[in-house]
Amino acid sequence: MKRKTMGIICGGIVLAMTLAGCQAKNAETPVSKESQAQAGQVDSQDAESAAGWEFERKIEIVCPWGAGGAADITLRAFTAELEKELDVPIVINNKSGAGGTTGVEFAMKQPADGYTFLLCTPSPLLAQINGSTELDVYGGIEPVTRLVHDINIIVTGKDSPYQTFEELMAYIDANPGKVKCGVMAVTGLDGLTVEQIFGDKVETIAYNEGPEMNAAIIGGHLDLAVAGPSDCMALVQSGDMRPLLTAAEQRMTVPEYKDVPCTKELGIDAYLGPYRGIFVKKGTPEEAIAAFEAAAKKAADSQEFKQWMTEQGLDQRPGYQNRAEFKETWDKDFSLLTELVESVKD
Repeated sequence: MKRKTMGIICGGIVLAMTLAGCQAKNAETPVSKESQAQAGQVDSQDAESAAGWEFERKIEIVCPWGAGGAADITLRAFTAELEKELDVPIVINNKSGAGGTTGVEFAMKQPADGYTFLLCTPSPLLAQINGSTELDVYGGIEPVTRLVHDINIIVTGKDSPYQTFEELMAYIDANPGKVKCGVMAVTGLDGLTVEQIFGDKVETIAYNEGPEMNAAIIGGHLDLAVAGPSDCMALVQSGDMRPLLTAAEQRMTVPEYKDVPCTKELGIDAYLGPYRGIFVKKGTPEEAIAAFEAAAKKAADSQEFKQWMTEQGLDQRPGYQNRAEFKETWDKDFSLLTELVESVKD
């Protein structure tokens, strides 16, 4: 796909994300009254279903991104509390590659027996919609519970020639075609964030592992990167990495990012941030899904997980959604994005 065409699609996808809620000004997907009513009914039904299922052996949760990245970090913090509720071991299986679709495909090939779950974001869904993969992500997995709704941050290394976002833009204008920005998926939300903020002035470079991208930034081999607050928190604290801009409606309240300008105040229409949630292969027993969701809610509500979210800057947007709410978010994203991308192709 040519860069110009990709830019048109990216702009359209951003608009669809606004409608779907991924870029809503309130940073939350609106849930219909009908869905809320259904959620109450589903919660009651799921409670009955959950009572009839007990996990008897270890559970595997597939993470489509490498160890040390934001997805992996979120999953490990969550599963530490989830294990207490399920009373069985939880194994995290990192299967990175192809913007997350490698891990999704792996999870879809496992038995639908209630013992394999998947952490996922909208990025693999976008890859299906824009034709970057032939994998039927939407048809193969279904949402169970959403955990967090993150914020994308533009970061650079401590030795970069620009100290602020304003200086960065001046440097880009003075050095056309030179600046490169690392992302975990060119076709995902982080790739779209770069397109939104910089247009075609900055080239995106895909990485499979978060630590690898961080090392490139710190070593001066990469100019910029799109990261989440938890991705680079320790590196910002140590001074090895410098945040330049947050793709958000308002400045973050976390000490490490409170002085960083946001896109809203600079008049940049860019607010994309990945939500991360738990999915399961379609066909998995309803009783297993209900039991997992019930335990997941308790884990997400735990003081330990909430405290971790606060420390990592993941409490800046409402994150948790139950199964019915998350399914509505997922369905809206798929329908609106598909319609828009098809219209652009025509």
